[in-house]
Amino acid sequence: MIGEQQANADSGNARQALPSAGRAPSSGFFSPMNLIGVVLRRWFVVLVLTGIGGAAGFIHSRMVVPIYKAEAELEMNVRRPKVINNEAVFDDGSASNEDVIFNTRFKKFKSPAMERLATEEYFKRYPEDDSSQGGFIGRYMLAGMIRDVGWRKDGTANIVYVSYYNENPEFAAKMVNVLSHCAGLLMMQENQAVSEEAVKWLVTQLDDQRGELELVEAQLASLRDELNLDSLEQHKVSVGQALIAVSAEREALFSRISERKIVLNYVLELKGTDPDLENLPTGLPKEAELNELIANSRNARDELLLIASRYTDKHPEYKAAAEKEARAKEQLAHFIEGAEEKVRHEITLLGQQLEEKDKRIFKLKGEALDLEQQLVSGSQRQQRLERKRDAADTAYQSLLRRMEEARLSADENMAFTKIIRGAQVPRFAVNLSTSKTLLTGLFMGGAAGCVLVILLSFMLDKIESVTDLKDLGLYILGTIPSYRKENSREELATLGLRDKFNPMIEIFAGVNSLISSEKYAGNTKVLLMSSAMPGEGKTVSACNLAISSSVNGSKTLLIDCDLRRPQLAKVFEIGEEHPSLLEWLVDGEKHLSHRELVSCNIIENLDVITSRPIKEINPAELLGRGCLAELIEWAREHYDRIIIDSPPLGVVGDAQVLADLADAVVVVSRIGKTRRRALRFSLAKFEEIDAPVFGCIANDVPHSIAGMFRGAEGYGYGYGYKSYGRDEA
Repeated sequence: MIGEQQANADSGNARQALPSAGRAPSSGFFSPMNLIGVVLRRWFVVLVLTGIGGAAGFIHSRMVVPIYKAEAELEMNVRRPKVINNEAVFDDGSASNEDVIFNTRFKKFKSPAMERLATEEYFKRYPEDDSSQGGFIGRYMLAGMIRDVGWRKDGTANIVYVSYYNENPEFAAKMVNVLSHCAGLLMMQENQAVSEEAVKWLVTQLDDQRGELELVEAQLASLRDELNLDSLEQHKVSVGQALIAVSAEREALFSRISERKIVLNYVLELKGTDPDLENLPTGLPKEAELNELIANSRNARDELLLIASRYTDKHPEYKAAAEKEARAKEQLAHFIEGAEEKVRHEITLLGQQLEEKDKRIFKLKGEALDLEQQLVSGSQRQQRLERKRDAADTAYQSLLRRMEEARLSADENMAFTKIIRGAQVPRFAVNLSTSKTLLTGLFMGGAAGCVLVILLSFMLDKIESVTDLKDLGLYILGTIPSYRKENSREELATLGLRDKFNPMIEIFAGVNSLISSEKYAGNTKVLLMSSAMPGEGKTVSACNLAISSSVNGSKTLLIDCDLRRPQLAKVFEIGEEHPSLLEWLVDGEKHLSHRELVSCNIIENLDVITSRPIKEINPAELLGRGCLAELIEWAREHYDRIIIDSPPLGVVGDAQVLADLADAVVVVSRIGKTRRRALRFSLAKFEEIDAPVFGCIANDVPHSIAGMFRGAEGYGYGYGYKSYGRDEA
């Protein structure tokens, strides 16, 4: 048990020491740098859509009909009339109220009343334009055009801009000037009508409000007489005092019953015992007589004991003493029976009195609760009427003040709009700026292209950058650059044997140096190379890492545990006559030793265990056997490092079984191919079995402008390399 606890503690410490342990996910897919990288990776789509947008803008600028804009400026005074509607709402001078006034007046510029007024004013000024007199426009058409006039507020001042777009510049200027004049005219007419109407309305409202106030006062007086809250409060106090007194009496009765029960228990204990005169409790019935009977019983017993020491039980004196003792005991027992009956009777009487007190308390509590409810209900009714009375009085006083203000404002003629700048006939069209239209088209096309490529990248769910791997909490051990040449898997897997200074080999050398460092060496003796899906470069990475480890002087064993698609025999050109790991797992361990399974000296310090697929055998049934664990333990004793090439976890679950035999897991991910969901699923599976993930090797990373935004900076060498292999799925 102690050994298992120590092993678990060592395993936990080892996992905590790994680079990926405890790493939190980064910013995610929608981080700015990642989005820039996504756009740069599909720059051609953005460029095409930008060109389409520019062409559309250029064509639009050539085909559009010229439109002219006429505009005027109005100043609008926020000083409002004293009464603005039949509700007689008056200006209180607050800043927020000024905004309400301004917005209310501004909305009225687009009302049907403005349409009617502007139509009459336009044909009054320009009768030659009326279609009934040979003009080019009718009244209904003009009303529709007035709805198209734009009204815009200045956010920093009480300025209103009136604008209108039309193919005819003269007509546009006419419309704006007519609407500007009608704005002031509309407000002036409305103010005058409202003021006159409000005076009449206020007189009626004042009488109604006075009647309502008098009615509420009468209701409040009647309610006070009905409720008589002071009397109810006094009654509540008296009930509360009575409840306290009865509760105290109940507590006294309860204490008395408890005392009598103690006496009863003692009386019951006296039966058949020898009572102790010194420890008798107080309150016993006929306590003196009881003490005398107890003393007589004790004396008779002592006398009998004294005679028994002199005579036998047949002697007359002994018999006389025995009869005396029996009579004393009988008298004591008879007295105890009577005392028990008396105490029980007392307890019964006290219990009846306690029940009466409980009934009295219950009745008083109900009465107190009923009084409390009456008080609360009455207070609420009274408060509601008082609030209603106060509101009616406030409204009445307000109407009195407004009546005086309305009388003063009824004679005012308040025109509160002023034309600052009238509309001039425009000379230039507003929609014929070719450069502006072209730039707008280019911008819209480019924006659409960026949104499209970001959406495509999100929907495809691919690992597009090293940053995506960091977002999943993985420590990046190294990044393999894209390679110019299209090499086979076998050539890439043995690249370290032919070109020691290749940039890719330099990266694997760096990874080997990291796992061989003093900090991690104890936790990485047995490494499991895994990936989420096929075709991500797992086998190539395992081979080159094993070659780098052996070149560095570590005695290394490379095991092909991808029993469904074994590749190492083909990579290192090992013939079929050599024993296969899969066949050995079936029954070969009975005939072959661990050493005979190994292909030795592929290069100096590098041994390989290969396998060949067998269709009739399911590898998942063999990996859980103890013989594979024994093979790994044998390898631990004879090699400095063991590297296991496992099948992808996203396809089969073999890697989960193998992870239990390894010290750490290295995940290989191919940029642009690995699916984010599949990789997240694989990491979750490793976490379920508490398998420590050492880090990740990022494969096929482009070192280009886009690569700068994919987290590739600072990893690896060889900028500009293209894809280095075709790892078939």
